[in-house]
Amino acid sequence: MRLVLTPTGFEPFDAEAQDFHRDLCSGEPFAAHVIEIEALHDRDMVEHRRIMGTINAIAKALHTTPEKVRAELLVATGNFQLLGELLGTSVVAINSMSRTAMKDHELHLFWSEAREVIISKLLPKITDVAERERLTEVISLQPA
Repeated sequence: MRLVLTPTGFEPFDAEAQDFHRDLCSGEPFAAHVIEIEALHDRDMVEHRRIMGTINAIAKALHTTPEKVRAELLVATGNFQLLGELLGTSVVAINSMSRTAMKDHELHLFWSEAREVIISKLLPKITDVAERERLTEVISLQPA
């Protein structure tokens, strides 16, 4: 459900919000209703973009996908659940890094642990020395 903020208050933006408004009211203007809205998990988007950009750069240097690097880091930092065997294959559910699944402090904790994994395990796999040194510098300059 999406709402748009106007000078008079929130107005329904999409079909779901319009249905919600129609079910909620008896004809009075939408702005006359008091609706509590809470952000699920606020996110420091600058830090999130920096983390995702670093993961993308490491993936490019390793000639793999960012999804694989992200999954490796989440497993290495313990952000997964081992579900067991399914048809003879071990099944692992990797946690999401989305703002609905990971709070800001959890993201910072994950990244401080992931940086150690990157420095100790992923950077040595990069064959291009100049790129490895550049990424080492990028990682060392980022706050934990």
